[in-house]
Amino acid sequence: MAATLASLAMLHLQPVAATQCTIDEFPTVAVTMKDMQPLVWAKINGVPARFIIDTGSFWSMISPAARARFHLPAGPWLGVRLHGVNGSSAARIASVRTFEFLDVPFRRAKFLVGGNAYRSGAVGLLGGKLLRLQDLELDFARGRMRFVKARHCPGVPLAYWAQRLKEPIGVVRLRRTSSHHPYLIGHAAINGKRIRVLFDTGASRSVLTLRAARRAGITPSSPGVKWLGKFGGGIGKRWINSWIAPLATFRIGDEEIENTHILVSAIHMPGLSVGMILGDDFFLSHRVLVAYRRRRLYFTYNGGPIFDIGHRYVIQSGVSAPVLAGPGLSSKAASGHLRGESGAVRPARSLAGRRARAGALMRRGMAFAAEGEYGRASEYVSRACRLEPKDADFLLRRGTLYLERRQPAKALAEFTAAIKLQPDLYAAHLARAELLLEWKHAPRGSAGEARTDINMVSLLAPNESNAGLMVGNLYARIGHYAAAVRAVKLWIYYHRHDVMLPVAWNSLCRARAEGDIQLRRALRDCNRALARLPHSAEFLDSRGLVYLRLGQFARSITSYDAALAIAPKLATALYGRGLAELREQQDGAGRADIAAAVKIGPRVAQLFARMHLQPEGPRGGGQAAGAPYTSR
Repeated sequence: MAATLASLAMLHLQPVAATQCTIDEFPTVAVTMKDMQPLVWAKINGVPARFIIDTGSFWSMISPAARARFHLPAGPWLGVRLHGVNGSSAARIASVRTFEFLDVPFRRAKFLVGGNAYRSGAVGLLGGKLLRLQDLELDFARGRMRFVKARHCPGVPLAYWAQRLKEPIGVVRLRRTSSHHPYLIGHAAINGKRIRVLFDTGASRSVLTLRAARRAGITPSSPGVKWLGKFGGGIGKRWINSWIAPLATFRIGDEEIENTHILVSAIHMPGLSVGMILGDDFFLSHRVLVAYRRRRLYFTYNGGPIFDIGHRYVIQSGVSAPVLAGPGLSSKAASGHLRGESGAVRPARSLAGRRARAGALMRRGMAFAAEGEYGRASEYVSRACRLEPKDADFLLRRGTLYLERRQPAKALAEFTAAIKLQPDLYAAHLARAELLLEWKHAPRGSAGEARTDINMVSLLAPNESNAGLMVGNLYARIGHYAAAVRAVKLWIYYHRHDVMLPVAWNSLCRARAEGDIQLRRALRDCNRALARLPHSAEFLDSRGLVYLRLGQFARSITSYDAALAIAPKLATALYGRGLAELREQQDGAGRADIAAAVKIGPRVAQLFARMHLQPEGPRGGGQAAGAPYTSR
C-alpha cells in the first residue's frame, strides 16, 4: 500500500532551484468533522465508506459490524489484543479485495477488525502506518488535510502558511517514530509539571489522565473539580469515570493558556506512558504540520477554545486565548521560498467547480459547529446550500444546525425538504422522527409522521448500523414495543462485543417492561446491564419498572431508591416509586412522589397512563392491594 501511494505522490512534485526551500503539496483530502471526529472518504471494493483519520492508531482498522456489512472474509483470531484507553479487544484481520484512497487502488489490503462501532457513521480508522508516508498537514478547521514534502529546507519551520499570515509558530519535538511505532508523542506542561502528550486525531476531545492530574496537584476532591460521568468507546468494554477540572496553566511549545478547564479520566494506555491525549478539539483550534523525518510538529493557533469539555456542561471559566511568545518564522524561513496557500477560505478561486466550492464551505461550517460556534457555522452552511440547493445531505446538516440553535420549526422544514429530494436518506428520516417526538409544539398529526419515518429508517438503514439501536428506542417511545425489541436484538446480533451493550440491554429491558411482555427476560436484561454499570440511574429505574410490573413492590421501591440516590430528579423513577408505595399502603409517600414527578416532568403521567400504570384504576375503581400492575 505504501509503495503505491508514494509512487503516485511523486507525480505531483515540481522541480525547483537547489537554493530554494519548497513545500510540495499533494492533492488535498477533504475532511468533514462529525461528532468531533475527522472523516474522509475511501472505497471498500468499490463502495464508498467513511473512515476516521487516527494518528493515535498503529494499524488501520474496521469495526466488526463494518466487516459484516461489506461481507469481508476474516482470518482467525490473532491471539493478540488491541489496547485502548478503556480496555482491550481481541483482533483478527480482514482482507479487502480493493481499497481505494486518494484515487489510488490498493489490492488485497489488510485491516485489523476489532473495537466498537463509531457514532459518526464511520466504518473504521486510517492509522499511523498509512498516514506517515509523507509529512502530514492537518487543517481540520478548514476541512482538509494533505501530504506535503519539504525540499532544500534545512532549519526552516515548515508551517509554510504562517509566513504569509505572519503568525507565530509553535514547535514540539517528537519522540522518534517509525513504521513500527508511528505514535506522535511530545511534551507539554500542566500547572508547570512536564508531561508526555499523545497527538491523537482519533480522540474526540483532549483528556488528562488521572495519574498525570495528581502529579499536577489535581484530584477528584480538589476545589472546582466536578464529576462528569462515565464514558466508553474506541477499543475495550470498560466505562471510565471522568471529571471536569480547572487548570491554571497549559503550555505546549511556546503557547500557553491560563485559567481553562480540562477533561480528566481514569484512563490507562499500555506501552505509551503518556499523561495526556491532545484530541480533535486541539486540532480544530490549531493548524498542524507533522514533519515525521524531522521529528517535529509545527502548529499555529486558529482561535477559539483549545479544550472542548462538552457543550452539555457549560462552565464560566474565563478562558483566555493562548499567549504565543515564540519568535515565529526565523530569518532562514523568511528568506526561503515557501510555496503554499494562505489559511483563508477562498471558495471562489481556490477550488474548481460549484460543487467543490460548496463542499469546502460545508466542511468549514461543520468545523465551526464542532467547536460550538453555531452562528458562524450557519453562515458557511447556508452559503453551501445556496450553491447546491438540491443536495439533500446539505439540507440535513443545516437542519441539524437549526436544532442546535433551538429553531425546531426551521429544522423540520430542512429535514422535510431533504426527504423530498432524497426519500432514501434514512438519516433525514431519523432526524425528523426524533424532532417530532421531542418537540412540544410539533404540528398536528406529527405522531403519525414520526411513525412513518421510524418505519422508513428500519427499512433503509443497514442492519449493522448504529441506527438500529436508535430505531428501537424510538419504537418504544411510540408504544410499538414488539418492534422495539426486534430492532434492539438485531443491533445486539451485530455488536456482540460492543461497549454499548449495557445500553442496548437496558433498552430491551425498558421496552419489555413498558410493553408488559416477557418480564422475566426483561429482568435478566436489566441485571446484565447493571452488572456492567451498577451505578446507572437509568438502568436502576428500568429494573424498578420491571419489579413494579411483576408485583414485587418492595423490590421495586428498593431499585427506585437506588436510582434516585444517584439522580434525585429522575421523574420516571419518582413516579414509579410513588405507584409502588401506593400498592404497599404508603399513601402519603406515594402521592408525594407522584406530585414531585409531575412537577419535574409534566409528561410522565401520560407515559405511565399509556402503560396502564396509574395511581387509580379505570373510572376510579382502583386495583387490589398487592396485585401486579399489568394490562393483561
